[in-house]
Amino acid sequence: MQNTGTKTAGPGAEYAVLKKVLKEVTPRKSDLRRLGGASEKIIKQVERSCKKLGVKAKAVLVGSAARGTWLKDERDIDVFIMFPENLMREELEVQGMAVARDVAGKRGRERFAEHPYVTMKFKGFEVDLVPCYEVSDPSRIKSAVDRTPYHQRYVAGKLTPELAAQVLLAKQFMNGIEVYGAEYTVQGFSGYLCELLVLHYGSFMELVRAAAGWKPSVVIDIGRSYQSESDPRGMFPGDPLIVIDPVDRGRNVAAAVSSQSFAVFVRACQDFLREPSQRMFFPKPLKPFGPKELKRELRRRGTRIICVVFRLPDLSEDVLYPQLRRAERSIVMGLGQSGFQVLRSDVWSDGAAVILVELTVSKLSRVQTRVGPLVSLGAEEFISEHRGSKKKLAGPFVDGVGRVVFELEREETDARQALRRIMKTRSGFGKHVMEATEKGYRIIDGGELVGLFRHKGFRDFISKYLTSQLPWYR
Repeated sequence: MQNTGTKTAGPGAEYAVLKKVLKEVTPRKSDLRRLGGASEKIIKQVERSCKKLGVKAKAVLVGSAARGTWLKDERDIDVFIMFPENLMREELEVQGMAVARDVAGKRGRERFAEHPYVTMKFKGFEVDLVPCYEVSDPSRIKSAVDRTPYHQRYVAGKLTPELAAQVLLAKQFMNGIEVYGAEYTVQGFSGYLCELLVLHYGSFMELVRAAAGWKPSVVIDIGRSYQSESDPRGMFPGDPLIVIDPVDRGRNVAAAVSSQSFAVFVRACQDFLREPSQRMFFPKPLKPFGPKELKRELRRRGTRIICVVFRLPDLSEDVLYPQLRRAERSIVMGLGQSGFQVLRSDVWSDGAAVILVELTVSKLSRVQTRVGPLVSLGAEEFISEHRGSKKKLAGPFVDGVGRVVFELEREETDARQALRRIMKTRSGFGKHVMEATEKGYRIIDGGELVGLFRHKGFRDFISKYLTSQLPWYR
């Protein structure tokens, strides 16, 4: 193991903690019976619907519910509707969605990722009904989800009850430090990735000891698909964690893990070795602000928080959030080009969408400085460009290091004014956000943010933003 420089607790100090955690997260027999009963009913309903509609397909239970790595409080059931791989893609979607709609009925909601699928609530579970191909070679998939049945077989063939318990610890650890999930809102560790990491290291604690010393560009090649780590590093440049998929050597299972989630996990492992605690697994809940507390916190910060608020169509988070992030980057860049310093920014959505930017100041002086080249390098072009400008207040003059300088009148001195201009052009916005903001949006700031408390989840979002810290430090 690499020397992390982390002082660790005494031998066995983590044993009592892990024993308590495992007791909390391991499903009871009654939980497993309820899960098994619900899964079996869904599978049978898919089979009946296939028969009724004359569709040649079969239903397969996949994911943690099928592998015995299901956390007690998880509510997800994934059922794949598998079609022959010679079926046309269009027919897969038509037939697959027909079956899924028939199973879900009025309870179903259609979602869109790479291709459409249906989600429904059933007996307290969130069920995904996903059409896919039954491919003969997982390295030659026709849609992104086609590998999943192979993942199922691989993990099920190697997982013992003891290792399954270690996976539960890993998943709850990721959950507690808020890096569990490959979805775009988290950009963290998927359940399958947690399973592979435990299989590779042999236990949760060995994973923690190794990860405490990880540096970006870690390579884990479980199936020994490559002779040298330089090959996968070349294939996945910039990825902080590279875990080669044992069923498809051309895929990085950890591709969704952002540099931020990677760093959070490494720091959490270091802290757990130093002081094992259940806080890593079950952090103290966030206490959301009330209206008065929010206004007091905003005054205390002394910054200016401005939000763009608009309505969005019902899209999956993996479609929606990349577009919200694109719009966020465009707004931050536009404000920066206008001279406003953005301290931080974030996005949130739950029916309504919010793009939040926090500025160090919201009003600027009328004067802006334009610094040109050193006199010794030639400044004729720069001087010609600004000398006759109607916005010129002073210049040209030479500063203390020998550069030519002009002082010009700033076009926009108010951040809301600059933001309205940015929203008018919407340069760099994705299709759905562009269309949604064309229908209307609001710009709100300061005490007006309290008005957004009527939207479910916004109060938690803004409270978490304003008190941002690693979950186990709360």
